[in-house]
Amino acid sequence: MRRHSLRFAAALLAACLSPMALAVTPLQHADLSCQFQATPRPDGQVSLQFKLSNNGKRDLHLLRWGSPFEGGWFGPFVKASTAQGELAFQGAMRKRGDPSAQDYLSLPAGQSLTASLTLNDAFTLPPTGKLRLKARWHWHDMMLRGTPPRPRAQHRGLDQDCGEVTLTR
Repeated sequence: MRRHSLRFAAALLAACLSPMALAVTPLQHADLSCQFQATPRPDGQVSLQFKLSNNGKRDLHLLRWGSPFEGGWFGPFVKASTAQGELAFQGAMRKRGDPSAQDYLSLPAGQSLTASLTLNDAFTLPPTGKLRLKARWHWHDMMLRGTPPRPRAQHRGLDQDCGEVTLTR
């Protein structure tokens, strides 16, 4: 009986010390929050502003691919629809290899980052009517420890819901 208990304890200790066990520290959803707003301009353009906040106690590194924090429309992170249905995304889509350190954004504990984009760069918008916008994307990698980048096989993703707004133009 004692030998079985020692084997179990050794296996448990090995599992706790493995790199995989250390990398799988969950991020509480409340630690990362997002706010989203849309502002129609007189020229017909719609400005989008995103604010991402780290409400936790640990610094984060987030792979910015396919998010508004990438600096452009490289993925459909906003869904736009009218009473007639969903509008087609017309932004760029990228095929990618392994990320570099520059592909990650660093978000220290207690800090926020903002990003601004123009909705018209990714969608053909009707000149008038109600426009429903929903912002949601997937962080392809989120790191709580270490220095980015890391290989795709070690990525730990997180879905980000940033809210919904309705505009009348």
